[in-house]
Amino acid sequence: MKASIPEEAIVDAVLSDPLVAATVLVHLANRDSLLIRAGLLDDIAREQNISSQKLESVLEALLQVGLLSQMRDGMALTVPKNDALRHAAVLRGVAYARYRQRDSNQVEITLSPPAYPSRLMEMLPKQGFSWARLYDTKDSLIELASHARQRFTIVSPFLDSEGLEWIGRLFESSARKPVERTLIVRGRDEKELQVLKAHQRQLAAWGAKILTYAISHDPRLREATLETFHAKILLADTDKAYIGSANMNRWSRDFSMECGVIICGPCVKPVATLVDAMVSIANPWSA
Repeated sequence: MKASIPEEAIVDAVLSDPLVAATVLVHLANRDSLLIRAGLLDDIAREQNISSQKLESVLEALLQVGLLSQMRDGMALTVPKNDALRHAAVLRGVAYARYRQRDSNQVEITLSPPAYPSRLMEMLPKQGFSWARLYDTKDSLIELASHARQRFTIVSPFLDSEGLEWIGRLFESSARKPVERTLIVRGRDEKELQVLKAHQRQLAAWGAKILTYAISHDPRLREATLETFHAKILLADTDKAYIGSANMNRWSRDFSMECGVIICGPCVKPVATLVDAMVSIANPWSA
């Protein structure tokens, strides 16, 4: 067993979720065996209401810093139980300090890796890259949708059938609440329009309002006669939003590297104002 691991190294590794890391360490330290099987970790996550994404992120960080080691049948603590409990106490203190001094604006970085095999994913570990403080785009967007209480808006310039399935999952994540659901697309591409037509009944079942934002201008007044958009935004109410590169299509969902931010707090209000302006000038889609 390792004699000691610097506290600052542990705190830095799990800075995105210190309370989750503390909870995991306490559960592991209080067990009779130092070996933790994968099934037990899933049980801990369910019992403590920890998402699988956060659990995986914390476990990876604890492995990286050396508090856990990977075994054939699971994972094992690499420090004495008393040390694990001491580290957990420090992490609880960090979580409390962050709560007391928290910023009203919060930012999370989301990333979708390219499809396997990927040259990028081969190179990143060599650059010291760690997933410890990143969140998978698909999971982050589901969580964002479930946050909505009054409205949930998706702004996506590109759309295909697989993307509409993704949109369905997002709309359904907010279906348990009386949320106004809106999809803004360009509405210019014939394939995109065919997708909307093919799923017209589905869209109606979701109670979704479909808007097209592609406005023609007089060529005598404006060189680019078409006013449209390339932004990708998901907005929950006026206090949480995704801004990034992910389109609602198969390539963004399953193949391409996509990166963006989830922002939360007063900083979202300008984004909400922008989306409101788009809604005000967009046209209702009709089959």
